[in-house]
Amino acid sequence: MTTPAAILALVLAMTAVGGSALVWLAPTWGRVRHGYEILSAATVALLAWGAWGAFRAPVRSLEGTDAAASGELALTLLLATAGLTGLAVLALAVKLPSLVGRLLGIAATLTGIGSFVPIGMVRADQGGAGGTLQGFLELLLGAGLMGGIWVGMILGHWYLVERRLSNRYMVWMAWANVGAVLAGLGSVLLSARNPVPCEGLTGAEFAQCTMTFAPVLRIGSMTIVLGLGVLSLLALIAGFNVKLAREGGRSIQASTGMFYLAVILAPAVEFAAKVRYFA
Repeated sequence: MTTPAAILALVLAMTAVGGSALVWLAPTWGRVRHGYEILSAATVALLAWGAWGAFRAPVRSLEGTDAAASGELALTLLLATAGLTGLAVLALAVKLPSLVGRLLGIAATLTGIGSFVPIGMVRADQGGAGGTLQGFLELLLGAGLMGGIWVGMILGHWYLVERRLSNRYMVWMAWANVGAVLAGLGSVLLSARNPVPCEGLTGAEFAQCTMTFAPVLRIGSMTIVLGLGVLSLLALIAGFNVKLAREGGRSIQASTGMFYLAVILAPAVEFAAKVRYFA
């Protein structure tokens, strides 16, 4: 399971779940035109679908092991998350009562969160530190980081569509971004309890592992150092976002630009943290 595909699947799944929660549960609901939810949720559906696709090959490698059933359940829940989100988008697009779309979206969010449990169980079956609970928490915290930044970027762009939209929603999202950074900090620190990639392997398994990961990722606590270093940049950006969002007007565009940078940096944090997830 310690493969680039598995790690990519985790990052995509966390972004989808965190983004879904903010689309359907944030105070923007009912205050911003539903085109915003349609756009945001469509990206969530694609992210969840991508997570399902990336996770298929790693799960197939579990065949014949105790973790196989948990892996298959995780795949099913990820696909259900994508499907339910797609139905929510369709419901809003054809102008069914908005409550229908929202309930479908919330169901998709809960399904996505539920997928973290069997993924954590796969990790626990492979001897992961802290068992299923820590595995679940690492994913949940990572979802807070990735989702907050992803949806913040989309909301910033939406201000170009609704130019008269109050800046209070962007202020709320900027503070959510601060919370996302704190969640990311928890994700990285929890990952420190997991072993370094390739640690404890010998022979052919070690040789294959060394070809999978860059040498820098296998040096002591380097993944933690990288994660915390990039996270410090995200904290700086979060501070700027709060200030810019409060100013409103053209400063919203500047805040959106900051979210662009955050969207580039945040995956680096979670890739560094999740390199250790199945190790």
